[in-house]
Amino acid sequence: MRKFPPYVYISFVWIPAHVGIQGNENVDKLAKVALNRASCPGKLNCWSNLKPKINAYIHSVLQKNWDAEGANKLYEVLLNLGDDLHRRGEGAGRKWETLMCRLRMGHTWLTQSYLLKNEEQLFCSACDSLYTDRHILIECPDFQVTGRKYFSVTDLYRLFREVSHSRIVGYLKELGVYGNI
Repeated sequence: MRKFPPYVYISFVWIPAHVGIQGNENVDKLAKVALNRASCPGKLNCWSNLKPKINAYIHSVLQKNWDAEGANKLYEVLLNLGDDLHRRGEGAGRKWETLMCRLRMGHTWLTQSYLLKNEEQLFCSACDSLYTDRHILIECPDFQVTGRKYFSVTDLYRLFREVSHSRIVGYLKELGVYGNI
């Protein structure tokens, strides 16, 4: 609590509806006139009208930064930040969605466990390429014969949008790697 010197006197006065204060009465009149107008052309009439414009601006800035980050391994899966990658209702619940999320991010036990085990990263025995989820799903020539039975896409973006998750899982099961995802 703040203490004031004894010569300072503070008085609180209640003034109902700005009665008797000319400036406040003028402001009240102008506010009532503005409320009765339908709208002013070219002007925003509510703060909530700003929200979509602010969101669009923020999204454009973030998208521009994301596009400049092209070397990111997630960029191929998610070109546009507003895209919804989850196909709700398809599959068998949380386990299914977790599996698809790990595959999209490229963070599966099969390809990333070397980090936790403090080992060297695995290389594909067939083509001597780094063993990544992208390599297993799209690139490896040894897996392409099996892959053609399930899908015919050549990039991760189309794989996760056009191919049903059950076909992707079927492919991984036939390869014998599903249990290690």
